[in-house]
Amino acid sequence: MMSRLSILMVTILMCGVAIAQEPIPYKTGFEASEGEGFDVDVTLDGKDGWTAVSATITNVVHQGTVGELSVALAENSQIDKTFSAAGETVVWMEGYFRGAGTTAEPSFPADPAASAIVFFSATNGIECLDGNGTGGGSWSSTGVTLNADNWYKVTIRQDYTGKKWRCYIDDAQKPASDLGFRDNVTELHGFRNFADTASYLDTFRVLPAKKGDANADGKVDAADVISLVNDPNGTSMDIIQKDNADVNSSGTIDVQDLTALIDKILGRS
Repeated sequence: MMSRLSILMVTILMCGVAIAQEPIPYKTGFEASEGEGFDVDVTLDGKDGWTAVSATITNVVHQGTVGELSVALAENSQIDKTFSAAGETVVWMEGYFRGAGTTAEPSFPADPAASAIVFFSATNGIECLDGNGTGGGSWSSTGVTLNADNWYKVTIRQDYTGKKWRCYIDDAQKPASDLGFRDNVTELHGFRNFADTASYLDTFRVLPAKKGDANADGKVDAADVISLVNDPNGTSMDIIQKDNADVNSSGTIDVQDLTALIDKILGRS
């Protein structure tokens, strides 16, 4: 079964769609300079493989990211993008989201199948579905309340072998435990963002987990050696970079990871 990652408000879910798919890694800031037809007040639908209902490019942006544009989702809107990630067993997805959340109860269609779902509730804050693998599950609180004026960095790590996922809010795992997939899905096929109320999405990326990819560009090469030399303990790295830079999976980043990375590049491991 295929899946899509979805977000209501924002919801993140993964499902399968039989149309052209974008290979990963994929990254966009929805900027005009990216040459994909993005420009202020232009509809997102049809740009760079996105499909959208009531979503336009806007100049309301997350100040911590580079760029001048983002996506504005109107009330009762939806955006979708399909991805090709065949053979990737662990995949990261991340974006910056802003909105007041919805007062509605969580409700998602059974089709398409979903792996991870994040729900933005006006009353309960950001919640994650701890799925049971057969279409159901229970909601877990992240403990993060919503402020309509704040941007929230939501990072999802999905393990398609273990059928588990993690949610990070601003690089902190919330909730602290791993969560189950809603459905029995085997690989990433897309992203869907519903919006019951007006909201925004900025600086969105999808990339496979790769031990050694310390700069999170989807490749393991000499540039990653430079990243580890410049930041040998991962102090300035985000959560994706830290996971990748821990080459020996010891739980910490140190000189042993640099050695392991060099061995990996040279084919000695």
